[in-house]
Amino acid sequence: MMIKDMMRQMLQGITATVPAAQVEAGVRAYLHSWHSGDAMARANLFADDVVLEDPVGAAPVVGKAALLAFWARAEGPHAKFEPELVRLTVCGDEAVAVFNLHVEFAGAGKATLRIIDNFQFDGQGKIRRLRAFWDAQSVE
Repeated sequence: MMIKDMMRQMLQGITATVPAAQVEAGVRAYLHSWHSGDAMARANLFADDVVLEDPVGAAPVVGKAALLAFWARAEGPHAKFEPELVRLTVCGDEAVAVFNLHVEFAGAGKATLRIIDNFQFDGQGKIRRLRAFWDAQSVE
């Protein structure tokens, strides 16, 4: 048996409560919501008891209300976010998205943040946990 066949067999053993296509669509909708600036559409992708770590190691943000407040501090009327997906991998009810978030604030300039997000979905297809990995070397 070839190594590629062995790897594919390993993947067949993964169980999920949500179809991979739904997980992928959820991640893509999340990224698109940053582009469109629609925080409510973004919030609707999450479970009520969501836990966000952004970045991992920071105090967790728990629940949708806290999530909206967290985003309100990051966003504003003069903020522009352009996510650029580099890679998306779905395994079971989880996904990892590697992306660049191009950020522009009027009067404050531009930056690019290179992020790796780990999404965990619940049985209803809602994001129940999001862990954002980025550090000082991720900011350009």
